[in-house]
Amino acid sequence: MGMFKLAARLRSYDWTAAVIELAIVVVGVLVALQVSNANQDRIDRARAHRDYQRIHAELLTDGKAMEQTLAFWQVVSAYGAAAIANGESGQRVGASNWKTVLAWYQASQLMPFELEDTTFVEMRDSGDLTLIADENLRKRLADYYRLSSSGIRANILRHDPVYRMQIRGLTPWHVQQYIWDHCFRQLDATRQQLIDCPSPISEAEAGTVLDTYRHSESLLQDLRFWMSTLKVSGIVIDNNRHVAAKLAADVEAAGR
Repeated sequence: MGMFKLAARLRSYDWTAAVIELAIVVVGVLVALQVSNANQDRIDRARAHRDYQRIHAELLTDGKAMEQTLAFWQVVSAYGAAAIANGESGQRVGASNWKTVLAWYQASQLMPFELEDTTFVEMRDSGDLTLIADENLRKRLADYYRLSSSGIRANILRHDPVYRMQIRGLTPWHVQQYIWDHCFRQLDATRQQLIDCPSPISEAEAGTVLDTYRHSESLLQDLRFWMSTLKVSGIVIDNNRHVAAKLAADVEAAGR
């Protein structure tokens, strides 16, 4: 009897209405998912647009910083070339012992360079790099920002020359204090300026300092190595300056 009752109930059930109700539920779920996906896509596009703008601004900042760094390194390299000439042949800068001492010392100056990679690192750490839809652009950005993390190019830019320690160990302290007070200027948080300044000591005393430099067994050799490193660093930075400019243009176009 139970089976007959079940069969009767099934025959009497309004299956058309049930199918319609089920269809309404399914359509409602699909519409809700579509709306949710559309909202998420809109949020993702807004985030991507914001991050494109931030990366573009940081690439422009990098380009300016690289120009300033190259200009400073050129000044340091000019001092280094003058010091090498003195060490190799005794040639003095402007026939002045003091100017030559200053060249030896200023050749040790550093201006560290780091990329502004805040946005890229944030996107990488949060898994948002996929917001950059162009896979090739993502790879190019990753290669560019590797300059401040790892690899041979990054190592080339990590300057800690032995020459810097040596020249500061050989230069009388009162002379160093004078150079920092009168021959150097910090323009802002990142920019420095090396200044041609009058001598605080006699030419005879400056000549004694030069003799100390030239009689060092390794100072000239380490200066040559430092200048070579700076030359290669300049090549790396100049190349990446052009890369940053092209990336900035492509990122701006992608973010439109």
